[in-house]
Amino acid sequence: YLSSATVVFAFPRDAVRHNLKGTGFVVPRAEGISITAGAWISSKWPHRAPEGQALLRAFLGGARDPDVLSKTDTELINAALGDLTKILGIHGLPIMTRVYRWNRSSPQQEVGHGELVERIDARLAAHGGLFVSAAGFRGVGIPDCIADARHTAGAAAVFVRK
Repeated sequence: YLSSATVVFAFPRDAVRHNLKGTGFVVPRAEGISITAGAWISSKWPHRAPEGQALLRAFLGGARDPDVLSKTDTELINAALGDLTKILGIHGLPIMTRVYRWNRSSPQQEVGHGELVERIDARLAAHGGLFVSAAGFRGVGIPDCIADARHTAGAAAVFVRK
């Protein structure tokens, strides 16, 4: 599990040149910038920002910067703001900024993880009524975790009915 930081900014909508269509972007390591991804919350979830404002989020850390949490809020804000300014054509300063720190919150699956899960599942099958579901076990995103939890709960329900 690696750590990450999220920096959220609010801007007047007219301070952001980008059209903010879609939900965001992922940054390849080869780009050589600080952030790993960006999202426009105000487009992704309507009513998360007042009319005429843009709510943006930048992600830092993970495998690219495992020591991200040792940085000050000011360092994180400056890195994220610099990158978003270049990418989205922002002019002016944010009207609101928040920093969120996530210590060891991002599961990292290594090569061979799928085979490891198959071996664990095979061993679990020998212990009827024992089920495993966890963040990063069968996927790393929230939808993956929800799908795994639903699948595991369904298997448990079938076991209980037997």
